[in-house]
Amino acid sequence: MNNSISRYNLVLMISLAVVAILCAQYYFKSRELRNLQGLATGYHNNETMVNLLVNDCMEYSKINPAIDPILVSINAKPGKAAAPASPTAPSKPATK
Repeated sequence: MNNSISRYNLVLMISLAVVAILCAQYYFKSRELRNLQGLATGYHNNETMVNLLVNDCMEYSKINPAIDPILVSINAKPGKAAAPASPTAPSKPATK
């Protein structure tokens, strides 16, 4: 009987240790998650502000097109399409 009680106590102690480790991991991971959610919110706010600034610049470019090169450089506005190459006469095959 004493042997079964000691096994029971050993299993109970191991179980308690595992539960304590898991609780500690849960606590630290949930704290890390809260910190990362705050960072993600900050990044989202920055992205929103940049999008608003780009939209304002696009509206301003309708009045003053001098800002267009800047908008083209950040891919906010499509650049002028290159003129198509003028068709040239087909070259004649070399003859001997």
